[in-house]
Amino acid sequence: MHPEYEFILLYPYMKKFILDLTVTENIRLNANYVLLKLTSQSLLPEMFPGQFAELGWTVRLLHSYVVPISINFVDKQRNEVWFLIQLVGDGTRRLAEVNPGETINVVLPLGNAYTMPLEASDKLLLVGGGVGTAPCFI
Repeated sequence: MHPEYEFILLYPYMKKFILDLTVTENIRLNANYVLLKLTSQSLLPEMFPGQFAELGWTVRLLHSYVVPISINFVDKQRNEVWFLIQLVGDGTRRLAEVNPGETINVVLPLGNAYTMPLEASDKLLLVGGGVGTAPCFI
């Protein structure tokens, strides 16, 4: 078996978690991007490069939002998961307005992950543009 297939075979159906995460920081990077940091009182589940989460919440009991966002970084020391969010629609613009201490319902990890080469000499090509490069930094 090729080593690159080992991860796929070991983790074809990773357990999904529905968690209420607390906003620790919501940093406005510029007019079009925010960096949202969320934490949990319990240990966050294992997440891998290439995966994403669905962030959901309700505004004034009238509008519910669910937004798929790539996982940008997992800070295991602080038990935080970071999301780089491009403000392109109502849902992402609402995420830019959440404050520290607020709760967001999150389903994660979702999607297929990828693994890094086992040998430093192995070549790897990652392609992404704009906010699509976020998963390349886990």
